[in-house]
Amino acid sequence: MTDDFSGTADLGSAVEATWAVISDPGAIGRILPNAESVAPDGAGGLNIVVAVKQFLMTVRVDLHATWHDVEPPNHLRLQLDGRPRGLGGALHLSVPVDLEEISSGTRVSYRGALELEGSVVSFRRQLEEVLREQVASLVRAVEREASRG
Repeated sequence: MTDDFSGTADLGSAVEATWAVISDPGAIGRILPNAESVAPDGAGGLNIVVAVKQFLMTVRVDLHATWHDVEPPNHLRLQLDGRPRGLGGALHLSVPVDLEEISSGTRVSYRGALELEGSVVSFRRQLEEVLREQVASLVRAVEREASRG
């Protein structure tokens, strides 16, 4: 089952500073919401454990993050593939990101597809809600990190 999503956000940071954050695995590891651990995979990607709190439980997801279609400083696609612990199934998240210079900084446009497999499909609505919250938190964190640079 696949769900598509998209959005835009205007950041107060310059395109180059924003690009430096979203294209850097180390920075992504620092700013990814709810990341419990982040480790390089040795091939340019990251192995990440994310803890998502839902209702009375915390679900940990083992993610592998990779960067594709990289065209500095305006475009890349972030690929996240993961398995929730104890639930079975898998998730695949592909998010093309485009950066555009605007007078106040950078416009970030993203569109993506979330694919769910196995028993994770039964948590689709909850995952959609969590995804929206995670994206909003990530956009704010990108801006904070880019402003530090």
